[in-house]
Amino acid sequence: MNNIPAQVSTADWPLFPREVAFDWSNSPLHWIPQSPIASHAVNHFSFTLVRGEYFFCRMFNKALPYIRDEKLKRDVEVFIRQEAIHANAHKISIEQYIKRYGVDIEKHYKNTAQLFDTILADKPMGFQLPKALEKQWLFFRVAIVAAAEHYTCALGQYVLTQSHWEARGCDPEVSDLFTWHCAEEVEHRTVAFDLFQHLSGSYAMRALVMAGVAPIFTGLMVTGTASLAQADPSLSKSQTSLLKRSFWNAWQSASKQKFVPSPWWFIQTSFRYFKPSYHPYYEGSTELAVAYINQSPSVIQSAEFQ
Repeated sequence: MNNIPAQVSTADWPLFPREVAFDWSNSPLHWIPQSPIASHAVNHFSFTLVRGEYFFCRMFNKALPYIRDEKLKRDVEVFIRQEAIHANAHKISIEQYIKRYGVDIEKHYKNTAQLFDTILADKPMGFQLPKALEKQWLFFRVAIVAAAEHYTCALGQYVLTQSHWEARGCDPEVSDLFTWHCAEEVEHRTVAFDLFQHLSGSYAMRALVMAGVAPIFTGLMVTGTASLAQADPSLSKSQTSLLKRSFWNAWQSASKQKFVPSPWWFIQTSFRYFKPSYHPYYEGSTELAVAYINQSPSVIQSAEFQ
């Protein structure tokens, strides 16, 4: 195992923003044909990611003036560009793919919009913070991004090493959207944590934030999946209700097949973040991530048009 570089920015590999291009004309709603629930679970991430990653971009743009290390500043700038591209790619997929199946997209944006655009706004719930607290409120929100990025990296590593969607007959376009995105999350996995350590580094804040992020992230995942499944006319009510065993059995089956992690996985994944010695440097494989990115059809296709 390599040692973490003794520098503010621990990403000892180059980071690049990459444009992508997808064709959403033929992707089915059940893009994982073996599991409608897994299809809805992964698709719901798009709604969280659009609002969430635009929020990440806003927070890191606000943090740029506080960065005193040039390498970290460059990494943060690339991170912002990557996350903006991710959010836009998912926004387009929602509008051109998911909406085509009659899904009320504003309804599914509602919970994440409330969280990222209102509760975590500069004026939380419309409340004007005292000037003396504004910087700490920014650093607290950077800590939230760092905790969320722990999840996106863990999901990225899961997808790259276990899901193998396209190889198992899943829709190639949706498979590539999420696998490309997951690969870039693994690639830039150290940036948010490095920024938090640079600005604050408070273990108490890190632990407190993850104690909130873990149940909220898991709750959004579960309720969002059920809500998206309820808009699917091919599924019965018992298959889409959180109160019915068949919903959980379907998710458990999908999890056993490695199409999507179980809800308990999301809680378990948070445990590593509470270790004082935690660092995302060890949470994923840059080589594996870059290998996928370099052969991603969406990346290759976009590069051909540039």
